Amino acid sequence: MSTLRYAIAGSALIGALLAAPAQAQEADKAQDKAEPHANEGEEAGIVVTGYRSSNAAAIDAKRRAVGVTDSIAQDQAGLLPDLTIAQVAQRIPGLALVPDFATADDRSPDLAESVMIRGIGSSFNLVTIDGLPLATTARDTRGARIELLPPSFVSRIDAVKTITADLDPHALSGQLNLITASALTTGKTSLMARASIGDNSTGGEMDGKKGKNLRADATFSSAFGSNHDFGVVVSGSYARYNSTNYDQKPGAVDNSYVLFDKTTGKPITNYNNLSNTNGFSAASRNQIFAYYDTVTRASGVTKLEYSPSTATYASIYTGYFFQKEDEIRNEYLATADTSVAPTNQTATSGTWAKGRTALGYSHQPQKRETFVVSGILDQNLSDNLVMHLRASHSRARLNTIRDRSKFNMASNLAQGRFSYDLSDGRPVLSFPDPVFGNDPTNYVQSYIQHITQRATQDLSFVSANLAYNFGPEDRGFGFNIGGSFQNTDQTYDEGQQSGKLPTVGGVVPNMAPFVSKTRLHTTDPKVDYLMIDDRAYRAAWAAAGFPSTDDNSATNIQSDYQLNEKVAAAFAEANFRTDRFNLRAGLRYDSTVNNIDLFAQDANRPATPNKGAQYVPVARKADYAYLLPSVIANYDFGDGVIVRAGYSKTIGRPNFTYYAISETIGLPDDSEDAISITRGNPDLKPRTSNNFDLSFEWYPTRGSLVSLALFYKDIKNLIFAQNITEPGYQYNGQTYLARITTPMNSQSASLKGIELSARQDLGDWTNGFLSNFVLSANGTYITGKQDVQRADKSLRHVDGLEGQPEFLANATISYETPVFGASVAYGYVGDYLKSINENAEIFDIHSKGRGEFSAQARVKLLENVTFIVEGQNLTKSNIEYYRKMPTGELLAERAQKGRVLWLGVNARF
Repeated sequence: MSTLRYAIAGSALIGALLAAPAQAQEADKAQDKAEPHANEGEEAGIVVTGYRSSNAAAIDAKRRAVGVTDSIAQDQAGLLPDLTIAQVAQRIPGLALVPDFATADDRSPDLAESVMIRGIGSSFNLVTIDGLPLATTARDTRGARIELLPPSFVSRIDAVKTITADLDPHALSGQLNLITASALTTGKTSLMARASIGDNSTGGEMDGKKGKNLRADATFSSAFGSNHDFGVVVSGSYARYNSTNYDQKPGAVDNSYVLFDKTTGKPITNYNNLSNTNGFSAASRNQIFAYYDTVTRASGVTKLEYSPSTATYASIYTGYFFQKEDEIRNEYLATADTSVAPTNQTATSGTWAKGRTALGYSHQPQKRETFVVSGILDQNLSDNLVMHLRASHSRARLNTIRDRSKFNMASNLAQGRFSYDLSDGRPVLSFPDPVFGNDPTNYVQSYIQHITQRATQDLSFVSANLAYNFGPEDRGFGFNIGGSFQNTDQTYDEGQQSGKLPTVGGVVPNMAPFVSKTRLHTTDPKVDYLMIDDRAYRAAWAAAGFPSTDDNSATNIQSDYQLNEKVAAAFAEANFRTDRFNLRAGLRYDSTVNNIDLFAQDANRPATPNKGAQYVPVARKADYAYLLPSVIANYDFGDGVIVRAGYSKTIGRPNFTYYAISETIGLPDDSEDAISITRGNPDLKPRTSNNFDLSFEWYPTRGSLVSLALFYKDIKNLIFAQNITEPGYQYNGQTYLARITTPMNSQSASLKGIELSARQDLGDWTNGFLSNFVLSANGTYITGKQDVQRADKSLRHVDGLEGQPEFLANATISYETPVFGASVAYGYVGDYLKSINENAEIFDIHSKGRGEFSAQARVKLLENVTFIVEGQNLTKSNIEYYRKMPTGELLAERAQKGRVLWLGVNARF
């Protein structure tokens, strides 16, 4: 019902925006004929100020684009209450910011977000800065971490949705291009500086230590030289963000809600046949993660430009981006002995005979660094022939430390049993013996660990092309030919040391000397969430000489790898342009070669002197090449009406880890007798997509736009994570339930949708109070389907792609006068499939639709100084995932998402 309400509200706002331009068109025609748009003739690096100017800049960029493109301009980045560039990008039609973590992940979800374009996740988006790629520190995605860039340094964000032959085809859903500021655009010296202090509603909620959030960034721009031939832009930023997160995960794994066979009384094994069950889902676990997190970001960038005439433009850009996440995670996990069905079972309740509680701690700081240097040269060789040269090199590093410890009840015990109540869609547990659960002496040590993870990526890119009669002002036939080469080196190294305190006199050390004074709540008000004093436990381990009771030699080598990827491409495009019509067709040859060095286990080798001796070097190779056509046509009917149509074929290269990991075995979860295993797949093919686009656009005035876009994607070799549960898996002499995850190609998939967007500067058609408003709204409807292969090789039809919301909506209302400005923004992301289990629909995890309200108000105190108040997620909308069980929707995860308020000052000189 809430989705319908949001859809109606969004449709009403869009309807209002559609009506306004019709009234303004006639009045604006004469003005349009008398004087050109203020933005015409300016370069893409336009610098704008105010809601009205940024709205006009975004409209102008869309109108000038070759294919279907949507944009957001610089001051909308500065005048929206968004922390990062990624959060700004979500305001663009067809884009959404979705959490990029799985329910089984063990890092805080508070800031883990990625940009999704038209229902396809960030791993298969092309992210560029001024059209050039950037190395990424993410192990499991190719998408660059765009939140690292200073917001004030980005003039405009373009979402390019029809990919031409001159662009990297790794853009299954589109390209997100960040255009940096240009000093030569304005030809003057300017300084923009901004500083804010903020408060997060969840910060300190669990420990009372409520640190303040800080944001600051500044950009200096100057054109100099006798003719202002030279330009320099210097930008820097700093941010610190504090949060705590009470993250409930009762349904994170497939056996969270168990169904039992009515005949045998045992858990069923085939969840596609529920005929011999009572249909009652028994809640077998409740997991709660409590996070304490501080994220620090800093960056510095410099751009030098040279343009002695309209025939020459050159620039060099260098930047350094840093992020440190200092995170502590506490874990509470109560599980039941599911070998025996619960007693007194109803559709929403039951009682287990035995249970077990485990408590964990992890201090997991993570540091990311990225360095980039890039150069651009555009040179007119004649009146109609232009040469374009591009080059960049970037290096990204990721260092993660995980100091972990765990205590748990020795086994499933009657004292650890519990009852569950599912009346409100989530397990509420009650324990008949809370005293036993609250006593730290009943928890024996499981392990203490020190884990290091290091990843490095170096990316070098060069491209060159010659364009003849190919510019937007040229008429007649033209062509564009060129090529590019990209070399990527990536390494990953992991190390682990683990052990336990020695047993003295046959007594296993318990948690009593290492229990924290802080205790949180569980679903049972009588049962405490005990937390480990890891510092005291680790000090005792050090005093004992760091005794190692585990052989970590295999762990230290099994996931290490070195990878080199070379991508070479050549392309040719032809263009025919008249005053009203433009046709662009191209063909790209794209070749990719991956060489991977890693280690694989040879079980026939003796595990002497340790298990690491069983691992031998292995070389893998994965290569592929494609011919990729593209065709785009535009026609200008006059009166601001433009129709665009396009076709392109794009690819989605597999993530590096899909190729590189031989087999990674996670730490056994002793409390559940389960183990997680990840296996790479060197035989993966890239996704390919045939993309069809049709767009109808109307530009009645400089500040108004109405657009309707239709799109369809026919996708082959869709990559998904195959999840298989294998009982009886032997590891280190113990038997576990293995949850094995392997990336696989599915048979086929398709996706289609419609985007409706509208922008309106009310000052174009009215005077007085209403003329101060600028309105924008967009909505996207997407539907998809795919066939995935089950473990028995049969196919399962799935409605929707992973991470593909059915409905997206954004709306912004801005008010601006010379002294006062305000904006209210709303974004909505509908339900979507978070993860797919190919063997049984009942194990799919769904994301619940959520909307966020944000707002900003600003007052000019002095001529160049503005005071800003802003807030994000004002209604404190949480992140929720659920499972569709026979008795209804049951919670998989509920993570906090706090409300953040900011006070700041913005200065422009």
